[in-house]
Amino acid sequence: MLVLVIHVLGSAVHVVDDGPADAPPVVLTSGLAGGLADWAPLVRLLVPAMRVLRFDRPGNGASTPSRETPSARREVAVLDAVLDVAGAPAVLVGHSLAGLHVEACARLRPSRVRGAVLVDPSLVPPGIGRPFDVGAVLATAVLRLGLAGLAARCASPLLQLAGRPPAGVGAVAELAGYADLVAEVDALRAAHPLPDVPWWVLTAGGTLGGPSSARRILAAHGAMAALARRGVHRIVPGSTHLLQLDRPAAVAEAVLRTGR
Repeated sequence: MLVLVIHVLGSAVHVVDDGPADAPPVVLTSGLAGGLADWAPLVRLLVPAMRVLRFDRPGNGASTPSRETPSARREVAVLDAVLDVAGAPAVLVGHSLAGLHVEACARLRPSRVRGAVLVDPSLVPPGIGRPFDVGAVLATAVLRLGLAGLAARCASPLLQLAGRPPAGVGAVAELAGYADLVAEVDALRAAHPLPDVPWWVLTAGGTLGGPSSARRILAAHGAMAALARRGVHRIVPGSTHLLQLDRPAAVAEAVLRTGR
């Protein structure tokens, strides 16, 4: 295991590099308030066959905040820097919110993406534009009042009780910028086609809920898979939103099939 720090847009980004240096690379990026620990079970399944790079986004985990506010362009710049370390086109794996980052990178840097796996991605079907998101509005108010650090400290005990890493100020900023991120990615869909690569969307079967909720989630994830010519949509039974912790073998299968 190699631990390194790369500097991107004023942030010192913490990166962990596992597996054989000459193996096909895969880059893992976490959802909102996620961290490196979220991927540990998956890494153990992948390293025999792949080189696995995971990182904390700016302002989260061990990475320092960026001088740039969260946006699709900023996250593509961070992924670019991690891909520079990988040194070859990689499979990108994005959980939840990071599914949008992966899609933006695939559209703007098609030659660097060997395939993608979106792990229970945020529900942003094509054409949704800018949703009214109460959480984003509240996070924006927190940022404007200069209370991001306090909000992160208050949220951290709750996250740790749920087995998650402590919250960083970056998570508050990412939540505040969610609506703008959605609008950015939606605009990219109109201007930049996806590369012709395997494109997997995994749905957590244990969070589908009742018929109405299930229809909404499945329609959204089906539409995300349909964005790509080689899109695949799979439901993973019995898993929560943290699918990579509950069913790492299912995620590993998708990654390995994407990387072949």
